[in-house]
Amino acid sequence: MYQFFFKGRGSFLPLIVFAFLLVTLKCAYSQTKIDSLKTLLDKTSDEARYDVLLNLTFELSGVDDTQGLVYANEAIILALKAGDSLEIVRSTRIKGQMLRRQDNLEAAITLLNQILPCAVRNHFEDEEKKILNTLALAHTFRAEYDEALKYHFRSLVIRERQGKKDEISIALNNIGLVYFKLKNYERALDYYEQCLALKNEIKDTYDLDRLLINIGLCYNQLNDYRKARSFIENGFAICNTNCSDAIRIEGEFGLGVSYFIESETTHDNLLRLKSKEYFLKSYETAKKKDDKRWRLENLVYLSRIYTNMNMVEDARKSLMEAESIANETDYNLLLIEIYKAFSILFNQTKEFEAAALYQEKYIELKDSIYNESLIKNLSRVQTDYEQRENIATIAAKEEVIKQQRDLNIAIAVIAMLAGLLVLVLQRSNRTIKRVNAQLSEAKEVIEEQNKLLESKNKYLDKEVESKTVDLERVNQSLKQVNDELDNFIYKTSHDIRGPLASLKGMCNVALMDVKDPVALDYLSKLDTTAERLNTILTRLLIINQINNSKLSVARIDFESIVNDVLLLEKKKGLPQKLKIRRHISNQSTILSDKELIRIVLENLIDNAIKFYNDSERVDSFVDIHVTSNDQDQVKVRVIDNGIGISEANPGKLFRMFFRASERSETGGIGLYIVKTATAKLGGKVGLLTTPEGFTEFYVVFPSTPPKQDDDAEKPSI
Repeated sequence: MYQFFFKGRGSFLPLIVFAFLLVTLKCAYSQTKIDSLKTLLDKTSDEARYDVLLNLTFELSGVDDTQGLVYANEAIILALKAGDSLEIVRSTRIKGQMLRRQDNLEAAITLLNQILPCAVRNHFEDEEKKILNTLALAHTFRAEYDEALKYHFRSLVIRERQGKKDEISIALNNIGLVYFKLKNYERALDYYEQCLALKNEIKDTYDLDRLLINIGLCYNQLNDYRKARSFIENGFAICNTNCSDAIRIEGEFGLGVSYFIESETTHDNLLRLKSKEYFLKSYETAKKKDDKRWRLENLVYLSRIYTNMNMVEDARKSLMEAESIANETDYNLLLIEIYKAFSILFNQTKEFEAAALYQEKYIELKDSIYNESLIKNLSRVQTDYEQRENIATIAAKEEVIKQQRDLNIAIAVIAMLAGLLVLVLQRSNRTIKRVNAQLSEAKEVIEEQNKLLESKNKYLDKEVESKTVDLERVNQSLKQVNDELDNFIYKTSHDIRGPLASLKGMCNVALMDVKDPVALDYLSKLDTTAERLNTILTRLLIINQINNSKLSVARIDFESIVNDVLLLEKKKGLPQKLKIRRHISNQSTILSDKELIRIVLENLIDNAIKFYNDSERVDSFVDIHVTSNDQDQVKVRVIDNGIGISEANPGKLFRMFFRASERSETGGIGLYIVKTATAKLGGKVGLLTTPEGFTEFYVVFPSTPPKQDDDAEKPSI
């Protein structure tokens, strides 16, 4: 397998020198060519402009993808104007590749899936295989490995049919990457070695440095550190001092992983520090290139090093930065590793609530990726490809038989004419026996492969059953924790209210008896604080009642409920200049729980009034809209021009104890009550900013509430 590279220095050195010269010349030539093409573009008319734009886009690939995307868009417009299918497919494919390099994976997948049928329909095989390759890479980085393998194998079939070994090697390398991400390192190494053997055979140096680094990464995970480093260093030797930033990022990351895994085995801090040095180099280069994927890869490993060396704050900073970057991308596999690292870190620092939260995120995201569907799809894709090879083998044998049959007929005719019938028949019989023996051997091979596939399928079925049991166990544990938390809130609220009532009573007595102004001020503040605490406890009890009560379904009169809520607000005291307007449709009627709907409306209207804009230059208002839609649902909208709430992270507004403003007197529970009551009724709640800049809270109630389920999941705190 490695004769070309590892016979000795004498055979490897010429290839390194040759590759080094190619890289050096390419770097110098590339910028000159870009400048020439830009000059030519300014002088070119629409007819010839398309080819110049495509050449510019190609040269800018990996150099300035943002500018390349601009040229690709212009090329697409010209292709559509010309109505040339091949030009449309080619320019759109190049744009998809640009989007993939910019980490805009979803947009790349959507665009390429739109153009792929056109390439297939018009038999543009060269474009089809490139589209398939880019789609597969995008799905790989989104951790959608079944889709990635499906597209890679389709691309490989086309390349094998065309017989282009250099392109076959590219497909093999990419398939190896998918299995590496699936942590099937033996199979990944097998595809990488097939790729390397093809490159040896045709003396191909394209992406040879990256291939050697990929092989090194596999040996890292197989705990063969020396061989891993040898391959990575040979990869660096290919490009020498002219290595691209991408190769430096991957190679230094690979060396960091090698020393890190070895340090985990030996517990050697010197090795940890050495791995940290390589990860930092790789991270800084990735940051300079704005390569989010490799920034994430390095930050995850750096957090592990900091955690192992008890550098808690450094580990926390690395993971917080990684989580922030991951939330902007579709790199789900890396997000799994981030959640896992957070859980380990918080367990180490005894922050068990945070650890449990990230453990739950880790399990949820991991199960969404490595689910039963993925395992079945992977098995199907692998089986389909392997069966394709078996079918091809059988077809080749049948073709041999057909050719032999035709030959036998020809021989028989010649024998009849030449009088050599006996000799020809003997030779034909020997040939038939040999072919039959080969067919028998092929049948045995197929039977063995079928047995192996059956064994693998049984193993995968057991793995699915095991994961299902684990998931059920975790769900039961989460339900128990939610029930205990409900019970704790209920008991705590009841136990505190008694002493709190006594405290308020004593404050009221003291306010009547004490004459000292300072003492009266303190007592007044104490009474106000006790009243706020009493309000918070009351709302906690309301949350408990919502979670544990059964729905009482009746026809809802929204106008009556709104009137009651506004009457209550008037008793509490409304701001003088605040205008409240109601717009309630007569058709707005549903079957639901009146008390829960009243709780929702009371909290939303109370919030709008409480946070009104007290500026003299503003005419403050609250608009209440109740309308129905075509699905017999009722939508309630409460719009105000108050102090406003940011939409940057609207999910936080509906969490318990989250306060969007210092004016909040209920401890940040009101919107959580709204979300809990709405979820109980089967509705949904959200926040918008109107085109005029006003704040709008909306709630959509279904025509009838869902059937109650005692085991239903409760809203998270």
